[in-house]
Amino acid sequence: MSENELIKLDGLEVDKYSDDDFDAAQSSAQYFPRVQLLTSNSAACKSGDFPTNHYALVNDSNNQDLGKSVDVAVITWRPKALETGDQVISSYEPSSDEFQRIQGKSFESNSGCMFGPEFLVWIPQAKKFATFFMGTKSSRREAPNVKARLKNAATLSSRKIETKQYTWFAPACTACTTPLEVPGKEELIAAIEQFNNPPKPTLEGVDDKADGERAR
Repeated sequence: MSENELIKLDGLEVDKYSDDDFDAAQSSAQYFPRVQLLTSNSAACKSGDFPTNHYALVNDSNNQDLGKSVDVAVITWRPKALETGDQVISSYEPSSDEFQRIQGKSFESNSGCMFGPEFLVWIPQAKKFATFFMGTKSSRREAPNVKARLKNAATLSSRKIETKQYTWFAPACTACTTPLEVPGKEELIAAIEQFNNPPKPTLEGVDDKADGERAR
């Protein structure tokens, strides 16, 4: 017990539950947290609250710093179209009118719409499942490298992209050489089932940029 604690109970153990129990109680069971590369465009980096070009594990409004690179196990994937704004809408059916509407709008400037593959990953560092959405033009180019690591370990980092007008950072993926521990089969199956059966209609909270960049 810290000497600065207000309530002193002479060593009596009153914290019956674990940190994992707390995480389960305060987070939504419907949604996984997400892995996101936060770049200089993100509100958290602009305010100085989060390091630029670091990966975050985002759960509601909480950003856990995972570092400039993070090792993950890539489990499976699904297509996703995402519209942000006053109401955040997700669609996972590429043939649906909603998915195609969002996909079409994504090519308009500042539309708040994105589409691309979304991966289910396991993060040993945080001991959590999370999603990793690659919904911008730059991240979609890198998505095949993540897909190539399905059922294997990968290291997510970032790469600098430069044009005559702009410079920005986008996700990068390479093979992971560090041995990773993954959950047991039953836990993996439960996570995959949840991932493959998102709630409908799907409304979720997002940062101002899906992976720390505009539609580049």
